[in-house]
Amino acid sequence: MKKPLIRISIGVFALVAAAFVASIFSLGSIVKNRVETVGPRIAQVRVKLDSANVWLLPGCAQLKGLSIGNPPGCKTETAIKADDISIRMNMMSALSDKVIIDSIIVKSPEITIEGGLKNNNLTQIQKNVNAGVSSHADSSPSAAGKPGGKFQINDLLITGARLHVASLFSSGASVTIALPDIHLAGLGAGPAGITSPEVAQKALTALLDSIAANAAGAIGKLGQDAVSTAKKFDFKKAGEKLKGVFDK
Repeated sequence: MKKPLIRISIGVFALVAAAFVASIFSLGSIVKNRVETVGPRIAQVRVKLDSANVWLLPGCAQLKGLSIGNPPGCKTETAIKADDISIRMNMMSALSDKVIIDSIIVKSPEITIEGGLKNNNLTQIQKNVNAGVSSHADSSPSAAGKPGGKFQINDLLITGARLHVASLFSSGASVTIALPDIHLAGLGAGPAGITSPEVAQKALTALLDSIAANAAGAIGKLGQDAVSTAKKFDFKKAGEKLKGVFDK
């Protein structure tokens, strides 16, 4: 009797182990799918992620190739590209009502801004995110309070960001500047926590504040260069040539 019981126990253990291993390998796909479905709903633009790797025991995740698209009418395809995002999570909180994330590090993102400082592709995405936050706040308490729906992010760092500026008045010219590190701490530290749309809202607001503080000179220089180019252009001579063409 003992041998059949032992064999059954080993078989059950093997099935559990196989299921556990399968769940580990599927976590990356789940994260990728989550980013690509929730992201567009929040930002109202295309959001893609090349891959996601999750390691349960150390509570770490690595996201590769995140790209956030631009609103309609923009000349460039993406507003933000981040090839490397590292996440470290408190695994003890994974099944609680509020998931605690110790750190998120966004490394060397490439950001493209089209337009002026007040009205551009990023401010339009910000409006979309703000609308998403308001919509989420108006949802039912039961929906907002689902396990895993709330977060606490102890440390969020955006480092090595490069900003590509293309002014409306720059005749297609652009300039690239380095942005200082953006550091947010204690997001959702209170009992209520913070939602995914609210995280996006705070990160985007901090990014736009940094752009406003560091890119004003770059955008102004693009405008001055465009004006200088226009002054050098001989409009009278060009008009005379066009008149001659139409007179023929």
